[in-house]
Amino acid sequence: RGRERQRRSSEESKSEQVRGETPQVTGRSRIMDKAIATVRTASTTAAVPLRAAASPVIRVIGFAALIALGSQVRIPVPGTDVPMTLQLLAVLLTGFLLPWKEAAGCVGLYLGIGSIGLPVFTSGSAGVFGPTGGYLIGFLPAAFLIAALRGSGFLRMTLVGAAGIALVLACGVIGRMIWLAGDESLALSTGFWPFWPKALVELAVAVTLVRAVRTGRDD
Repeated sequence: RGRERQRRSSEESKSEQVRGETPQVTGRSRIMDKAIATVRTASTTAAVPLRAAASPVIRVIGFAALIALGSQVRIPVPGTDVPMTLQLLAVLLTGFLLPWKEAAGCVGLYLGIGSIGLPVFTSGSAGVFGPTGGYLIGFLPAAFLIAALRGSGFLRMTLVGAAGIALVLACGVIGRMIWLAGDESLALSTGFWPFWPKALVELAVAVTLVRAVRTGRDD
């Protein structure tokens, strides 16, 4: 009997020891869980601004590349040294799809990298200082104007896009007048009249594409 009492006493003391350690282990586990959750929350919170900052940069670079791609399509026009390209279409899409700051930054980036010698302008172009430089310069205010005023309705988009096109062509004609020593008639005949029908077609294509994209997003 004395041995049984001793054994029972030993078992009871062990169980009390285990019960005393259990809250401590549980407490440590909870602390670890909270620490892990805190680290995860902090890492997620830190990643959100990085993703938010990266998205505009990616869009600006992407649309600048789109304009550069449009410049590689070069169709000579008889009677003028100004070729037909798809740059205007790319600028219209830039204005219709990007916020105004990103649209302006995109065109600014395109003009900047072209001006330092990277081959993003049309083949044979002298850049912003050549006979077609006015059009290139006009891309910047046109993209800004379209992005700032575009709206979402078909009529408003068309009118704002037409205003952007008029701005590009006006800058182009002024640039040619400077290049042609003030000859307004020659500047119009070689820098405006051959290009406005093609510009209206590009406007129709841009508006159609953008509305189709927006409709797909809504669905």
